[in-house]
Amino acid sequence: MIPPEKPAWTERRLVTVIAEAVLEDRLLADLHRWGVGGLTVVRAEGDPFGSRVGDIAGAFLRLECVVGEATAERVLNGLAAAYLERFKVVAYDHPVRVVRGAKYP
Repeated sequence: MIPPEKPAWTERRLVTVIAEAVLEDRLLADLHRWGVGGLTVVRAEGDPFGSRVGDIAGAFLRLECVVGEATAERVLNGLAAAYLERFKVVAYDHPVRVVRGAKYP
């Protein structure tokens, strides 16, 4: 029996954004404008900002996308310019390895 070929791994960036749920439509539009093709959106509960708004179920969103380095930079810079000073938004990224790297520009 021939062993299966090892998958080709490609390094990309996983960008995570935690934000007030009221920003969902605006964030989705901006993320797509900044080059994000696909993403995951999950309702989140908790108190990431030390405020009472965390007591409201679904008051936050967690958005995640796997993107190339240039897109990650555009997203983080765009978030810093448009959201971080005025809204409850946390954003970070880190390297991840993916199969089918061409799907994540």
